[in-house]
Amino acid sequence: MPRIAEIDRAILAQLRKNGRMSYVDLAREVGASERTVRTHIRAMEENGTIRGYTVRESGIGLTALIRIKVSPGVEIGSFASEVTGWEGVEIIYEVSGEADLVALVHVDDTVALRSLLDKMWMAADNEIASTTTELVLEQY
Repeated sequence: MPRIAEIDRAILAQLRKNGRMSYVDLAREVGASERTVRTHIRAMEENGTIRGYTVRESGIGLTALIRIKVSPGVEIGSFASEVTGWEGVEIIYEVSGEADLVALVHVDDTVALRSLLDKMWMAADNEIASTTTELVLEQY
């Protein structure tokens, strides 16, 4: 993963607040020129720091974190890359701690969440040791 410069951190912080912020407004907020901001955003898109832009509707749907513990001997990366493309799965992180992976998911409702969990277990029942699901109650 690339090293992130202070200006990149500042740009990312502003984009988290408002992903539709103009380059001019971003430049003003981070104290840099518009050209510098454009160059840094393009570089972050190319190196994978920024992997996409997402719309998150307030009050619509359900966001959850699914913590996944894989079975011993399972290649974590191959399992993660298989699940990453599924509908509802925004991103998967490999993490330290009890879980091996954490999936950030956006689905319509608890029925869709249950369906996604079932699909995960059916597709990789020998690869998953356990899952723990946490519902997101509020985003700040």
